[in-house]
Amino acid sequence: MDISVVGTTSVTLPAECVVITLSLSFTGPDRDTVARDTAQLAERVKAELDAVVADDGGSEARLSALRTWTNIPYDNEGKPGQPQHVSQVRGSVTIKDLTRVGPFLGSLATTEGVQVEGLNWKLFEATMLKLQPEVLAGAFADASRRAQWIAEAAGRSVLEVSSIEDNGAPTYGFARGKMAMAMADGAPSFDLDPEDVEVTATLGVKFAARRPGE
Repeated sequence: MDISVVGTTSVTLPAECVVITLSLSFTGPDRDTVARDTAQLAERVKAELDAVVADDGGSEARLSALRTWTNIPYDNEGKPGQPQHVSQVRGSVTIKDLTRVGPFLGSLATTEGVQVEGLNWKLFEATMLKLQPEVLAGAFADASRRAQWIAEAAGRSVLEVSSIEDNGAPTYGFARGKMAMAMADGAPSFDLDPEDVEVTATLGVKFAARRPGE
């Protein structure tokens, strides 16, 4: 008799770094002004990103090329209004020193034209690689337990592994932490309470089950 089961396990650890994604954008009727303001803002934000990564407090600071496009609004009667030009630069940075996240976000929050689009709490790649054997072994153990329960219920308590399907590298999930804004000596900062990172592995395992003595 064949028994096919899915084993899953999870390990939870505190976040070690955070990837912040952001966009810089201005909109207005004058294309040149909008593009110039966005380019100047990008230079200012780039300096802040460079400061974060300068002494290994972060890494992978990126800003995209400037994009500009035009939107034409229409009123309720379908008549076109004045064209609105949009310039945008998108960016991201990985911050490894989590004590810098709050002040960095506070600085961005007071900068016109900057929007923080997301915070992705993560583990270092080295930590993920170190965890893989542990979570895969846990997933296999979970599959073995489930198969043993099923086999014993069917009167076939002797199991042999016949195949294993790896569903890919372990995945991780995160929950957005609580975030409150505070003022310290006139400088805004965010008080962050990030959630832990959950690393999950899943294996599909097929067993051949038989009765003792068969």
